[in-house]
Amino acid sequence: MNYQDILGSCSETTVGQLVSRCPQTLDVFRKYVPEIEAHRQTTVDIVASLADVEPKRLCQELFDTVMEQTPIEELDTDVLLELISRGYDARHIEKLPEIHRLARKIEAVHRANPDVPKGITLAVKKLEHTLTDHIERENAYVLTRMEHDQPPRPDTPIAQMNEEHSLIKRQLNKLRQMTRNYRAPDSACRSWQRFYRELKALDFRLSEQIYLEKEVLFPRFQF
Repeated sequence: MNYQDILGSCSETTVGQLVSRCPQTLDVFRKYVPEIEAHRQTTVDIVASLADVEPKRLCQELFDTVMEQTPIEELDTDVLLELISRGYDARHIEKLPEIHRLARKIEAVHRANPDVPKGITLAVKKLEHTLTDHIERENAYVLTRMEHDQPPRPDTPIAQMNEEHSLIKRQLNKLRQMTRNYRAPDSACRSWQRFYRELKALDFRLSEQIYLEKEVLFPRFQF
C-alpha cells in the first residue's frame, strides 16, 4: 500500500484536511513546524519544504500515524474503493504485461535448464487473462455500485466475484508450486531473479486485495 492511497496527493492535501480526519497527525506536523496552526491551509509538501525535510519522509510518518489510529478494516468505503482502484488494480494492470514478458523470456532462453518451470508462461498468461477480466467486471458491476455507501442492489454479483477470487487464489497457488515459492536457483540470471521477485510481489498484493474485498468491503453490502 502506498501512502498516497490514504493521504491523497501530498501536493493537494492540506494540513487542515488531514488533521480533521486524524487529529493525531497534528503532533507529527508540530514536530517539524511548531507554529503549524498558522498553516492549516498549507499543503503537506509545502510543510515539508518549510521544515526542510524530504516530502516522502513526512508523508510516510503521517501515513503511519493515520494507519495506527485507523485500521484498514475501519476505513470509509470510498477510501477503500480508491485504494482498490489506485493501489491495487492499477498496479496489477501495469505489472502483468511485464511479468508475462519476463516469463516468456525465461522459458525461451533457459528452456534446456531443468530448473525452469515448464509451462510457466502459459500459467502467467492464464492469470493475466483471469485477473484482467475480473477487474473489468468487478469495477463495472460491483465496485461502482458501492460508491458513497449506496444501498446494495440484489443483482450485484458479489458471490460471483468471490468465486473468481477463489479461482485467482488457485492460480497463485499453482505459481507458488511451479516456482518453489518463488525461490530462484543459484544459477538464475538477473532477469530470472527479477521475474520471481515480481511474481512474489504480485502474489502478495493480490492476496492482500482479496482479503480486503472479501472480508472487509463486501460484507458491508451483504445482509
